[in-house]
Amino acid sequence: MNKSIVISFVCLFLSCSLISQDNGETVGGFYFGPKLGLTLGTQNWDGGERRPMANYHIALYTESLDPNLTGSLFAQVGYHSRGSGLNVVNLTLGFNSSQAFIYRNLNMTFGVKKRLLTSQASTPYYFVGVRGEYQLSNNLADVQNRFQLGASTLFYPVDIYVNKFTYGLAFGGGFEFAGSKFVQPGIEFTFSPDLNFQYRSPEIPSVINPYSGQPTSLPERKIRNLSFEISLVLRFLREVVYLD
Repeated sequence: MNKSIVISFVCLFLSCSLISQDNGETVGGFYFGPKLGLTLGTQNWDGGERRPMANYHIALYTESLDPNLTGSLFAQVGYHSRGSGLNVVNLTLGFNSSQAFIYRNLNMTFGVKKRLLTSQASTPYYFVGVRGEYQLSNNLADVQNRFQLGASTLFYPVDIYVNKFTYGLAFGGGFEFAGSKFVQPGIEFTFSPDLNFQYRSPEIPSVINPYSGQPTSLPERKIRNLSFEISLVLRFLREVVYLD
């Protein structure tokens, strides 16, 4: 996501922070807080789904006030582990091992949120947003080194073809529980499909097939992420009252 889009979202978010007037007072401010929880990730490899991978995520977010219950804007930044699972069976060495391809990404999300039960302190809600991600690191070299004696490692992803930048959607919902005016807990569920590829390698010719000893070609590989996250959420209110 380029700089102009980020600035536009931030300006739009800030323009909605002062939106309530009552008895000669203008109330402004915003919500903010952490999100922390579990991630269940999978990937699409050239049209085929992979085994799921369990990991974790953490994020910080901010959200505009919504006193008229018409909807709010939110922005968040966080650390998210994306990827998929792998089950390795080696009949020669006699072991069965579970492993995962892990991409550790810095995530930035902007979106809109709508509460459903506007007359109650506890309410379900839904949201939709857009994501941009930057890969900080991965464990592809570790997987290659661990299973280097197995012929199947020829078909595993390698770091050189990983895309540092990815983007996609984020949508889901949750439930805000009744708390105090300034502190409110919640639980949230998020689906995060990627629109571009986390990994894309071209066709690689003249590779020696370990089974036949003959040269072969590795086909082009395109990999997208899909993650499901469940988060515990804390909402803190930063309120500013301006007297007219």
